[in-house]
Amino acid sequence: MRLAAIAAIPALTGFGCFAAESALLTRIRDHMREYLARLPDYTCRISIERSARRNSRSRFDVIDRLRLETAYANAHEYYAWPGDDRFESDIAELLSGRGMVSEGSFALHMRKLFQTKDAQFGEPRISGGRIELEFLVPAVRSGFAVSAGGASAPSALRGSLWFDPSTLDVTRLEVRVEDTPPSVRIASTREVTTYAPVRIGEAAFVLPAESELLLRDRDGSERRNRSRFDEFHHYSATATVRYGAGEASGTAAPVRDGRVPTGKRIVATLDSGIPADAAIGDLVTGSGGLTARITDMRRAGRGWSVELSLLRVGNDRALGVIRKYLTLPVPPGATFTWRTE
Repeated sequence: MRLAAIAAIPALTGFGCFAAESALLTRIRDHMREYLARLPDYTCRISIERSARRNSRSRFDVIDRLRLETAYANAHEYYAWPGDDRFESDIAELLSGRGMVSEGSFALHMRKLFQTKDAQFGEPRISGGRIELEFLVPAVRSGFAVSAGGASAPSALRGSLWFDPSTLDVTRLEVRVEDTPPSVRIASTREVTTYAPVRIGEAAFVLPAESELLLRDRDGSERRNRSRFDEFHHYSATATVRYGAGEASGTAAPVRDGRVPTGKRIVATLDSGIPADAAIGDLVTGSGGLTARITDMRRAGRGWSVELSLLRVGNDRALGVIRKYLTLPVPPGATFTWRTE
């Protein structure tokens, strides 16, 4: 199941337009445009806990956890596994077949609302000591779609923003997708993001701190993603040209590519252990030059069935998969014996 930004497709609209906006709405628009204009390129880590329940009366059961890195650069979002050297422009490329994912919610909603003329706003009002502002982006202009089971449909975006009345900084964003066509399994979605001050370099910005995405299926079942954002850093790219690249530049042993044979016995002592909040995407290192990434983890009773994909064994870049039933956390220094699959 996926929520994604796509090319706009005509659809029904419906939200009242105001002939003249208030002075407060004008101030909010100006403040947000100025904020988005000075927002630097940056990266951050996203930790996502995904859960599901059969209906609204049941409790949510945790399915898995994900850890990603995202980069906001040139007004676009890019995604990568932690420690990877390549960002993907589409989150679905990174998480193909891995349940409910979304894109665009990190920064692109704000750009759609305040850097285009596509959004329609109500009148700001004071609610609970904050300014609340309702909005609608019609499906014909939203560039947003919901997709499930091979079916996809453009969707209008409705919701509300909350602002600090003294600074006009955004503190909360709620985005809803409603009235989806019967051809799509997704009946509705609701995503709430809270914002907090973050320092990037020498400047402070208000950026996402936490979010919760709730998706309701037409059969009444629900899926929930809870995300936490941290480790913000300024993002920049450099290029270096080296002449005489064919010459040896050092005495380090060459790194070889290879596949670890199926059934190979691997014994390793973990360097840093596996924490209780381990997630898909985390790196695991051990003795003998073992480096692996958690590529799947599923609840199995009180523990987890964890899949590790090998990245390196000694001086070899390795391909291979090992699986283990684990009770988390696993302390540093623990020794395991695996056989590759």
